[in-house]
Amino acid sequence: MQDNSTSSAPFSGKSIFWLVFVGLLATMGIAVTSVFQGDGQYETSTGADSFSKSAIGHAALVSLLREDGWSIVQSQHNTPGKLGADTALLILEPRYNLVNKTTFKELMGHVPTLFVLPKRTGLPDSTRKGWISRQLLMDVAAPKRELRFAVEAADLVRPKNGVHNWHTPIFDGHVPDISDIQLIQSKKVEPVIWGDEGILLGKIKGRGGAPVWILSDPDILATHGLNRGWNADFAVGIVKMVSHQAGTLVIDEVLHGHLVEPSLARAMFRSPFVYATLALLAALSVFLLTFTRRFGAPFRQLREPQHSKAVFLQNSARLLEMAEKEHEALLRLLDDTALNIAQRLNVRADLERHRLEAWLDERARLMGVVPDFSTLKRRLQMIREDDDTRRRRLLIISNQIYTWKREILRDAK
Repeated sequence: MQDNSTSSAPFSGKSIFWLVFVGLLATMGIAVTSVFQGDGQYETSTGADSFSKSAIGHAALVSLLREDGWSIVQSQHNTPGKLGADTALLILEPRYNLVNKTTFKELMGHVPTLFVLPKRTGLPDSTRKGWISRQLLMDVAAPKRELRFAVEAADLVRPKNGVHNWHTPIFDGHVPDISDIQLIQSKKVEPVIWGDEGILLGKIKGRGGAPVWILSDPDILATHGLNRGWNADFAVGIVKMVSHQAGTLVIDEVLHGHLVEPSLARAMFRSPFVYATLALLAALSVFLLTFTRRFGAPFRQLREPQHSKAVFLQNSARLLEMAEKEHEALLRLLDDTALNIAQRLNVRADLERHRLEAWLDERARLMGVVPDFSTLKRRLQMIREDDDTRRRRLLIISNQIYTWKREILRDAK
């Protein structure tokens, strides 16, 4: 019977399934991409920050420090809350428009701190992500402004002829290799690495009591400068001096504009939580698939009158099963089938009914069909009512009757 009623739901069950399933696949795609592609928001950074792989960036320094055994935290929110007894703070070339005295009071002097003044900017390369096509030297006024937030009575200079008389007592006399060097001039800064023209690395006492080291020129730490002379050794040595055996280095990225508010949804797609997210999405997908009966093309609907016949036969079979009359019904079906087949095979009209079985057996013998009609009927009659395997045996004989009918009629369907 066909149901012509209409549903008030805007989507069918199948449409809802595919909407949810495609949504899950898209979410899993985002999660997998975050595992293998990393955080794309900062991989294209070309500034002087710890995410940047450009020539003026500090991603190479971060990699070098990690290989040397430090734990690195690139802080993008609430940097003061990440500082503790076993930490040191690195402020690498903060953007001058994001720095003020309040910022320095909040950050500096609570733990050992390295403050690196900015010096260069870069023009992003339009053909290669994360590269710069050209570097530009900042006007000295910008880094000088940041220096005076830490030391009010200080000046910043760029001697044209460089430094000729270096003092590097803690580096065995090795000297840094820096172009367009900029140096601090101040009596309030204790020199650690210096020349006659000014101080490259100096030390002051922070407001919280912890020491603050100020590095006047970032080229010694930047990617383009690490492979020059002894600069890499200077970079690691300076960080060791600043950290004073601290195991964790906190690099502030808020002052580069990389502020990210805490978000559970964002954390779900970042390592290591992304792996739990993938497992959850996979479990949800499997759970959703359990509600589907099958895959492939949909079942073909039986049309009239075959549909009515199928419903009638199914209902009749259920009634016979409930009344336990399967045996009797199958015997009658066998006799009716024999008569129908004989008529279709053009049996003589005057053939007596009791000779019909012998005629069918002879026809089966000539056609090579086994078992014959008499054998099937005898097997069916031998099934007892108290036999525990009765229903299974009836089903087997029913299939044999169907096969016998098809073979004797040469029906290829």
